Amino acid sequence: MPPEFTSIYFDPTTDFGFKKLFGEEANKDLLMDFLNSMLPEKHQIAELEFTKTEQLPPDRDDRKAFFDVACKTENGETFIVEMQKSRMTYFMDRSLYYTAFPIQKQGVLGTWNFKLNCVYFIGVLDFEYDENLEYWKERQLLRSFALYDNNQVLMTDNLQFKFLQLRFFNKELHELETKFDKWCYFLRQLETFDHIPQILNEPIFMKAFEVAAIEKMDGAQLALYEMSKRKKYESQLVAEEFERQRIESTEKATKEGLAKGMEKGMEKGMEKGMELKDVLFVIRLFEKGYASEAISDLANIPLEKVNKIIAEHLDSLKK
Repeated sequence: MPPEFTSIYFDPTTDFGFKKLFGEEANKDLLMDFLNSMLPEKHQIAELEFTKTEQLPPDRDDRKAFFDVACKTENGETFIVEMQKSRMTYFMDRSLYYTAFPIQKQGVLGTWNFKLNCVYFIGVLDFEYDENLEYWKERQLLRSFALYDNNQVLMTDNLQFKFLQLRFFNKELHELETKFDKWCYFLRQLETFDHIPQILNEPIFMKAFEVAAIEKMDGAQLALYEMSKRKKYESQLVAEEFERQRIESTEKATKEGLAKGMEKGMEKGMEKGMELKDVLFVIRLFEKGYASEAISDLANIPLEKVNKIIAEHLDSLKK
């Protein structure tokens, strides 16, 4: 069971908390202030309007996309803001996929010069993404991406990505200097506050504290928050178990090989283009009692492939 909700303020890294804080019309000034703390001067937001968070593909049979928060500025710039609570293998690819929707929507029928407005993807991550230092070289609190060539010449600044790894923010109150520092501290520590720190005693944060006060929620909102908190807690448990199983399974596969029945199921999975470790993870988590939907989400493997691996594994055990 998740811990009891005894905090004064909600957890802003839950689905409910993040959308309540940044995704409601009455609170769009909070979103603008938060985004502006990360953006360059030329992309500072003066006004914005929320847009649909459900994005439909051109072909009705293609996959939809659901954003946490989506908005557009008065200059036509689009911002997709995602709160990612637990590790996702292909989160960067997912981010790129999401930006394709607002880019394509800028297309104009008939004569068009293909001039695009900027699309920003802002990922707020409640986990450590760049653990592989051999690849990333160093860890960064805020990592920014744009399109450059091999000589670092910018192709276009109309596609921008920013990934904020909240767990890397470790400044204390007396070290807060910029608005960005204050927002990071607010998001990182909000649930633990028993009073409002003096350094955050300014209008924008006072409003944010008011929005986040649990005592001001009605019964329906409290139920939604508790559900959201439970979902985050369960996702973290699955993620931790998934990581433990990944390490265990890799070591076991390296040292001992695979049992005959499992090996057959995995060979079939690999014939379909799956990596050995992915098939193994699916089977290990299934044997631990995890539902195929949870396995699909954590392993970032399509549900139909997960179900196929499980079916083939069970079939191989019967032989």
